[in-house]
Amino acid sequence: MSVERALDHLRTGTAATVALAVADLEGAARAGDPEAPRHLATLAAAGIGMPQSWARALSHLFAAAMAGSMSARGQLAVLSGKGQGVDLGENTPAYWRMLCATVRIEDWLRPCEKTVLNASPRTVAIEAFLHTATCDWLIGLARGRLAPAMTYDAAGAAALTAKARSNSAIELGLTECDVVVLLTRQRMAAIIGVPVTALEPSQILHYATGEQFARHHDYLDPALPEVAEHGQRIVTFLVYLNDAFEGGETDFPRLGLRHKGRPGDALYFGNLQADGAPDPRTVHAGLAPTSGAKWLLSQWIRDRARV
Repeated sequence: MSVERALDHLRTGTAATVALAVADLEGAARAGDPEAPRHLATLAAAGIGMPQSWARALSHLFAAAMAGSMSARGQLAVLSGKGQGVDLGENTPAYWRMLCATVRIEDWLRPCEKTVLNASPRTVAIEAFLHTATCDWLIGLARGRLAPAMTYDAAGAAALTAKARSNSAIELGLTECDVVVLLTRQRMAAIIGVPVTALEPSQILHYATGEQFARHHDYLDPALPEVAEHGQRIVTFLVYLNDAFEGGETDFPRLGLRHKGRPGDALYFGNLQADGAPDPRTVHAGLAPTSGAKWLLSQWIRDRARV
């Protein structure tokens, strides 16, 4: 029960409850719970309840892998770039220590080659932003945990509007995250040139055949208190996670642009004009797949860090 109690503390999210969560997880790890060090790895990667440290995160993943956590073993397989070549049933310390040693954080944060699809509003494509093994991992995180995707009304309140948006989604809060997600977020932040704390919680989107997100803007009404408190959405960053579908392009009707990436490709675009005002030309739609199912990672980025 200590791990579940710790996750409840993390969902509360105060400094006091985060400290309680860390204590519970450390106690559960000492007692041999394989998932406790896996969650400690996430906290170390995020810098929550302890100083941020990729090395410490990997150390916790090693401990979790040795304790039998299949999630930790899968994360190390993805992070090392070895993917399906990893024997998840291996139980020797040397094997998992070797795998940890092959994780190159600097490779995750290395600059990418970009292709500008539209100068204003700036719309940029990146080939092979993520490895396909990472895409598969992210899809696996979302399977079985999806809910109807939300839209937001003029007051900024979440609402279900099936006519405008019929796809499903999961928001990856702290208790749904792992080190793979957090390194992906750090990679996006590095490319845009913002602190990772400027990123909203990431979402994984699923579009079954015929499901769509009708034309919309991602920027918020500047008059909303939400904008004054937390900042405006300046960039939308999408990562295409699969290609087993027909149709399903990201459509920018005012730009005459439709884009569909291969697994691991990314697309990002600015939502504001040069003077900081919302740019109506960024109206876009997630078109429905005509066959198959589409998976995306969706990330909104604000103009200031969130605390």
